[in-house]
Amino acid sequence: MKNLKKIVALLLAVLMIVAVFTGCGGGKEKTGLEAIKERGKLVVLTNASFPPFEYIDANGNVAGVDIDSVQYMADKLGVQLEMVDMDFDLLIDSLKNGKGDIVAAGMTARPDRAEIIDFSIIYISMGLKVIVPVGTDIQTFDDLDGKRIAVQEATTADIYAQENYKNAEILAFKSAIDAGNAVKSGNADCAIIDLLPAEYMAANSEEIYLMEDLLSAEETAMGVAKNNPELLNFVNECLKEIMESGSLDASFDKHMENFSLE
Repeated sequence: MKNLKKIVALLLAVLMIVAVFTGCGGGKEKTGLEAIKERGKLVVLTNASFPPFEYIDANGNVAGVDIDSVQYMADKLGVQLEMVDMDFDLLIDSLKNGKGDIVAAGMTARPDRAEIIDFSIIYISMGLKVIVPVGTDIQTFDDLDGKRIAVQEATTADIYAQENYKNAEILAFKSAIDAGNAVKSGNADCAIIDLLPAEYMAANSEEIYLMEDLLSAEETAMGVAKNNPELLNFVNECLKEIMESGSLDASFDKHMENFSLE
């Protein structure tokens, strides 16, 4: 019995020592912004094939409206900006698994995505447009069913086409530009892509044009991993400042002129 008491006392002493060292060494857990500042860089995940939001410029760098916005955030934090370019369908899982701090990719804030990541405030409302070739027999959106529809894979255009045109052949491409070019080359009967890149493609080609109305309205936001309210609030504050100052509109104007489809 005495031996048992000695063993219990020894175990209690060990637990007390562990508790003391854990309490002294742990300190306050770093918050989202503190961790970024300590690291010295803001890591942003994107898919650089969605102009004017993000694209590869003439110097081989990732550029675009979203990049201007996250550069503003990095500057405000006093850290470097690191852009990580990847396929669109990898962005949400990569953010969830800690591969970056923010997703900035002209992403639509869909409810299913919001179950996995948190979205910022909406910083632009757009929608899906349909690109068709000159001389097409497509006159209404209903005519798309049964056609070869080009889309950027894993985007809302891809999802919309899959859900609404069951008899169509959905041709998934890595970028919105590739989807639009498929129509120009005759490899697709039409393309469903977002408003701004669609308008640019149609304005710079005599072979294609846009159907008149929006196929579907959408709202664009940036993504932050769950349970990081400090970073989310910071992103929201920065987006508000960018919008209120007029710099967001200026960025759109600049990049609509700058990027190339080649």
